[in-house]
Amino acid sequence: MGALSGLGLLARRQLRTSWGATATLGVVAFLAAGVLSTAPRAIATMHADQVTYETAAASGPARDVVSVAGAIPGEPPGGIYGYESPDVGGGVPAEPDWAPFLANLDTVRTETEDPLRSVMGAPHFHVTSAEPAYTEPVPSSQLAEAKVFLRSATDLAENSELLEGRWPGATPAPAFEVAVSRAVAETYGWELGGRYDNLGGSGIIALAERYPALVVTGIFEAGDPDTDYWLHHSLAARASVITDPNRGLLGTASVYISPAMITPVTLGIGQTRVWYPVDTDGVTAADVPLLLAQANGQSAQTFRVPAGPDDPVPMELRPSTRLSEILERLLAQRTGVDAIVAVLAVGPLGATVAVLALGARLVVDRRRSALALLRARGASGTQLRLLMGGEGLVVGLGSAVAGFAAGLALSAGLGLDAPVTVSQVAFALAAGLAPATALALATSPAGLRTARADLAPRSRSRVRWVLEVLVVASAALATWLLLSRGVVAGSGAGTGVDPLVAAAPLLISLALTLLAVRAYPWLALALERALAPRLDLVPFLGAARATRDPAGGPVPAVALVLAVAVAATSAVLYSTVSGGVVREAWRATGSDLRISGPIIDEPVAEQLAAIEGVEAVTAVADVGDAVLQGTASSPRTEVYSVDAAALALVQEDVTGAAPETLRELVRAPAGGADDALPVILTESAAGPGVAAGSTGITLATQEGEVPVRVVDVVDTLPGLPAGRALVLADTELLTASTGETSFARLSLVGLADDADRAAVTTEISQVLPSALVEDPDQEAATMLAAPVSGGLVIAFVLAVLLAGLLCAAAVVMTLMLAAPARARLLAVLQTLGLSPRQGRGLVGWEIGPWAVVALVVGAVLGVAVPSLVLAAVDVTALTGGVTQPAPEYDPLLLGAAAAGFVAVVLAAVGVAAALSRRGEVAAQLRMGSND
Repeated sequence: MGALSGLGLLARRQLRTSWGATATLGVVAFLAAGVLSTAPRAIATMHADQVTYETAAASGPARDVVSVAGAIPGEPPGGIYGYESPDVGGGVPAEPDWAPFLANLDTVRTETEDPLRSVMGAPHFHVTSAEPAYTEPVPSSQLAEAKVFLRSATDLAENSELLEGRWPGATPAPAFEVAVSRAVAETYGWELGGRYDNLGGSGIIALAERYPALVVTGIFEAGDPDTDYWLHHSLAARASVITDPNRGLLGTASVYISPAMITPVTLGIGQTRVWYPVDTDGVTAADVPLLLAQANGQSAQTFRVPAGPDDPVPMELRPSTRLSEILERLLAQRTGVDAIVAVLAVGPLGATVAVLALGARLVVDRRRSALALLRARGASGTQLRLLMGGEGLVVGLGSAVAGFAAGLALSAGLGLDAPVTVSQVAFALAAGLAPATALALATSPAGLRTARADLAPRSRSRVRWVLEVLVVASAALATWLLLSRGVVAGSGAGTGVDPLVAAAPLLISLALTLLAVRAYPWLALALERALAPRLDLVPFLGAARATRDPAGGPVPAVALVLAVAVAATSAVLYSTVSGGVVREAWRATGSDLRISGPIIDEPVAEQLAAIEGVEAVTAVADVGDAVLQGTASSPRTEVYSVDAAALALVQEDVTGAAPETLRELVRAPAGGADDALPVILTESAAGPGVAAGSTGITLATQEGEVPVRVVDVVDTLPGLPAGRALVLADTELLTASTGETSFARLSLVGLADDADRAAVTTEISQVLPSALVEDPDQEAATMLAAPVSGGLVIAFVLAVLLAGLLCAAAVVMTLMLAAPARARLLAVLQTLGLSPRQGRGLVGWEIGPWAVVALVVGAVLGVAVPSLVLAAVDVTALTGGVTQPAPEYDPLLLGAAAAGFVAVVLAAVGVAAALSRRGEVAAQLRMGSND
């Protein structure tokens, strides 16, 4: 009992008199618990924000649950044979009651399991004629053809504003009423009250016979035609007008008729489009796998939805949604992000363990005399460990609780809505217990004695050798497993962090560090001997002390190496991901600007070329499908033609393009038996055995067959669809060889260096109002603005900052451990004339060799770890491409990381020198004599 009270009294006394080192452990526990309570919530919130971002960026038809049935509610599929409209007898058709049908559609939603039910909104539907009707074009419209789809919708008035007239109603023959949007009326030249001839159309021939005219009774304002509602109501908010070089302007639009008229005018040959708007607000990252499974499962089902209680033929609906594609991309992004974050996290985690070990040694060093006295008076090793462990427990748990609470408060302030999980609490508890564990392990009777390290440079500890061999073997095994399984696609890798991806970088870092630590004594000894002949004292003495009494031993090497490795890895992965986004954006567009949509003929191309800032314009035509005969697989390919010389000029500075190869396409066949059309193939089209220069291959098109000469085989053709079997040929030579002609709906534009991209885009939109103009810089900026991209940047920065703080802490603690011996040595040397500058040089020698080791090994890890990650984890979902990017090494970022490491070490040396400064020289000499 007396022994225990004595231990308690000693513990209280030590906490009161020498609390600085122990408080350092408390600070580490506080920071660790704070990070562990904030980081997982931040990552979960980032993934949830990404779900909302991805779905919000997609249009309604690209994310909503949609079903299209070839029938009209309450009518049999395929129309009504021999149907006689009530108007034959002079009456008007009755208004159908579609409310029960809408209610039954909503029942499908309510019977769906969560979370899919929660993201599906109330159902909408409209009914449209299966085939268009043709009307007589109004001369003022300049249309050569004007066709309309006839549509009925019950919610049209709720989503538009009636500008003139009234909504159409049911009418007898010989005319039916329609309402059109203001934009369609302007395009077609229609006016309110106008009566326009109906020429009928395929599938609804009876329409022209019974209703030879239509009357515009209402004109409404649709508003933004790109809203989800109008995207589902295609061709209603604005008409589609395309240019046919042979026929002129061809217009297509949708007009609205009364629901009572949809069956009479189409004989029941119509289509019903049903959609449930999808809203993913509130969906967490954990919900994504289940939501994906439910979406795929729903698409495999067929629902029979009656139009009413007496409907003999319920409508069969098979919902489908491209939400599955978005969710698969989200899972792929999540896998890539989690893998990168895990790799970044293991570095600071390992450095934290090293700092805790150093801090525990520092505490034990401050308690050395008291512990030795207790040991001499009969205290056991277990009692000493319990004493120090209890001290760490008091400080660690309190600090961890405070850190966890601070992390929660910070999370609330940042708006992180992710819930607190059991794992987060467990990690914070581990952070609280870590100081006690570190102190208990650092306290041992053997550790109370000091010994020169150079007397036994080769460790005789079998346990240490076994542990080191296990670490090296584990690193080799983990690396082999990762490389042997190859790149794992994100969506197929499941959820959560792959333990192998997280553990392998740490094991490799530890293995290389242990090898460096094993080599360090021999290198230091060789350096000492090399410096021995020098006349100046500091280098030789510093090297001798690094050999005989290395500050902190191998532990600071682990912390420093991991800090440098984290900084280098962060720089390389950031450069790789961000550079991959930019590169893929340019690959997709293939030029400064990419125009797609309407036909781009020669007059239009001349108008585009005349815009200020435009240097070159080349139209790319999709010729059609063809077969490459004479190859191993004879694949079916898509043939594109282009003015190759102009394309070479446009893609002069585009990454991934080959202007010189494009110019090879312009060279005409030499003539004779070896006549061949020069082409460029993608790898998917070439297949095995086909390479640049290959001959004996025939391109079979609809117009005939022509021999081809393969100029080059490439991964992708910038500006054209990626991952597909493509053939690219020069337009003039292709036409001369095969007679194939086509119209280009794609154009690549090259700009001058000083061109105003925004102004050029605006002018292009004036020339081609319905065209889609893509700017690679804007596409890349949009991709980099995604929550996962911003979250990764923050993760890179925070990982580097944490590594820097831990690096500084390791340096300070290492120098503090060596402070007593250094102070005694400096006291003696100062009496012999050592200058303060030389004294600072000796301090630098205590940590300098470890810093050099850390820079060298960290640089190696900065190359190895990103390469290993990219060899195991698919990050194409983060870059937006189809090809796994190679590591990119930015000299500026890597140089900044190295400079930052040196600055942190120098600053930490200054702090340690200030903290470890002792009294006067006489006092140190007196203490030394007492020793």
